[in-house]
Amino acid sequence: MWMICKKEWQQFFASLLFFVFPDTSLLNFGYASLAPFFQLMPWLLLFLIPAITMRSISEEMRTGTYEILQTLPLSLRQIILGKYLGVLFIVLIALVPTIVYAFSMQALSITGGIDLGATIGSYISLFLLAGVFAAIGIYASSVTNNTIAAFGLGGLLSFALFAVFTAIAKLSLFSGGADYYIELMGIQLHAANISRGVLAASDIIYFVAVIGFFLYITQLQLTKATKKSTKAMAAIALLVSVTVVGAKMSQRLDLTEDKRFTLSSSTVELLEKIDSTITVEVFLTGELPTDYKKLSIATNDILASFNNHANNQIRVIFRNPGEGLANDTAKAVLYDSLQKMGVVFEEATSDQFIIPSALVYYQKNQPPIAVDLRSSRKIYKQFNVLTEEPQEDVEATRNAAEALLENKFATAIDKLIRKEVPTIAYVVGNGEPTDLTVNDLGESLRNDYRLGIFDLKQAYPDAAIIKTMIIVKPKQNFTEEDLLKLDQYVMNGGNIIWFIDKLHAELDSLKRTEGQYTAFDRGLGLDELLFKYGVRINGDLLQDLNCSKIPLVIGKNPDGIRMQRVPWPYYPLLSARTPNPISANLDRVLPIFPSSIDTVMAKGIQKTILLASDTNSRILPSPALVSLNSVQSQEDLYSFNKSFVPVAVLLEGKFNSLFSNRLPKVVMDSVQANTGRPYLSKATKAGKQIVVADGDIVTNEVSNTTGPLPMGLIQMENYRFANKAFFLNSIDYLSSDNSLFQSRNKTVVLRLLNKQKLQEQKTFWQLINVLLPVAMVLLIGYLFQWWRKKRYSI
Repeated sequence: MWMICKKEWQQFFASLLFFVFPDTSLLNFGYASLAPFFQLMPWLLLFLIPAITMRSISEEMRTGTYEILQTLPLSLRQIILGKYLGVLFIVLIALVPTIVYAFSMQALSITGGIDLGATIGSYISLFLLAGVFAAIGIYASSVTNNTIAAFGLGGLLSFALFAVFTAIAKLSLFSGGADYYIELMGIQLHAANISRGVLAASDIIYFVAVIGFFLYITQLQLTKATKKSTKAMAAIALLVSVTVVGAKMSQRLDLTEDKRFTLSSSTVELLEKIDSTITVEVFLTGELPTDYKKLSIATNDILASFNNHANNQIRVIFRNPGEGLANDTAKAVLYDSLQKMGVVFEEATSDQFIIPSALVYYQKNQPPIAVDLRSSRKIYKQFNVLTEEPQEDVEATRNAAEALLENKFATAIDKLIRKEVPTIAYVVGNGEPTDLTVNDLGESLRNDYRLGIFDLKQAYPDAAIIKTMIIVKPKQNFTEEDLLKLDQYVMNGGNIIWFIDKLHAELDSLKRTEGQYTAFDRGLGLDELLFKYGVRINGDLLQDLNCSKIPLVIGKNPDGIRMQRVPWPYYPLLSARTPNPISANLDRVLPIFPSSIDTVMAKGIQKTILLASDTNSRILPSPALVSLNSVQSQEDLYSFNKSFVPVAVLLEGKFNSLFSNRLPKVVMDSVQANTGRPYLSKATKAGKQIVVADGDIVTNEVSNTTGPLPMGLIQMENYRFANKAFFLNSIDYLSSDNSLFQSRNKTVVLRLLNKQKLQEQKTFWQLINVLLPVAMVLLIGYLFQWWRKKRYSI
């Protein structure tokens, strides 16, 4: 057998130069990745391997040397296996020079370097793919003694197994579930899985089974056995059975360095609960910029991982919704309907859009849930807050988007398959806004929760019914009875999110004064209750030089009033400063005149800072002056010497009642009478609260022309901050399974090429990628010829 193998690779060694494909386009990809190379190689192998295998047996039969082979002390199986291994050896030798590409990517990388595990997985996938094509080529060569016909048949069968099954599976005719099994029989699905850097038992079994099948029918073709057709059909049936059974095997090894395809245990548990098909329609497809193309690939990869754990119940469709519609009116109607479902659009050119969104469908009577594939966190390059405008690091932002895909799709699926919809109550009774300034708050929750208004003056809230209560910007004092109602709601396991303005400070007040006024305490009466739970909202105003801007009148001209946007330190930009499940990987959040928060001792309560200021902060103690000239001189700038001042805190644990050992029996009896439950001095189960020292984070401005604006967007700022994302994450965390939030802290290493180095040395690295693989092949060829001469010389 090894003699046959040796003969094969010696015969085809001269073909190696033809087999190497130098690729310099890798340098244009912008990332330290061989993805473009591995995407192209399968199509190259479709041509090259049949060219190598076409002579394996057909040439032997044409020249009459096949009969000589049969006289050797070798079985037919050994002859076939020897020729097959000879071809694989050629493939292996041909792939070795391409490792140069990996070294060049590593040398040019500025962050992260090349992902060695994913690269190894891609090479394994390529080698297995070549193994299948080689087995097909050997079979095609056994069918005819015409080498050209063998080449054509080998290429046709390889193409059919690689691409045709996948194409058929995408037809709407098979969308009822048969599509998965059809695609399962093709190579592309399995090769893509391994190429991502995931070695799954099901994929390895498939490749081994297909290789074994074609080598077996090659043996059938070359024997004089009877009932060949029957045996071939039995082999096909066995191949299908092994593939289907193997697909149920869940053992897999994630080779990637950052374990990007290893789902969190909570996500896996969720996916295993799926009992019917979930369809994910992804619109991020077509001709895309590199960063969006990478995000599209990452989306497909994470959904493939979902499908592996969901018993193949995840059906993924990539679709360009505007494709095929020549009528602009029809496109506009379609795009409008998609936008109403939550699909986001980004303008690419004057007449084209990029749609970085997906719709997740479950039951027919359920509306789909839109998933924004973009990161809700924008990452900025370092800048001077006094003299420079922040510039987004687009590549880092896109990378953050990849890290959040698991959490976004898991959250959407959880909302679709859950049996009960949590009830959220918006609390009124103490001057909370109920006008259009909270329009976006209500609209944001309406589709995912059962939202209602609860009047605290009328009844006790029932924690068995209301999962979470929202208290937004109260303006009136909370009475002892109000506090008792809230306290007993918490003791019975209820959750509260507080958005509190400690001081009265409004931008409108400046318009009614001469550019300054004093912010005063609202006297809400919440201090003692919140202190008992573990936080204190301070009577101050927080400023930071990293802030939003407001429009101010700076003069007049013939055309009217001259306006200019100026930095306004009273609107500091907040972000997560420590890892946490709610605000991690979020963009900046915009508050309006926030205060600072201190955490205080509360037994058994875990405290997590969710939002804090930047590194150039200061605190204005009460009575705090709000003035248009708040930063008057360089000396004032030096007072911005505080960093990371907390504004939002998460509290978790079993809370203790504010009224413990304080209530007379008659009041405790009234609690029993009104709630049907006895007064509790300590919570019966762990609860959660979020306290935010600003009431305007979740309110929205109202335009005189267009109506309510989204929260986090102020007029003339033309930038939407992550207020809504923070709010929705907070509600999700308080009202649903916390374990899904594990995946929010997931990170994906950004593997960028050094653009400056690449620009300066591009020609050098192109020559390396082109010439070095060829030189390696020439060297191997020279050494081989030298070895032959030395061995066989007389």
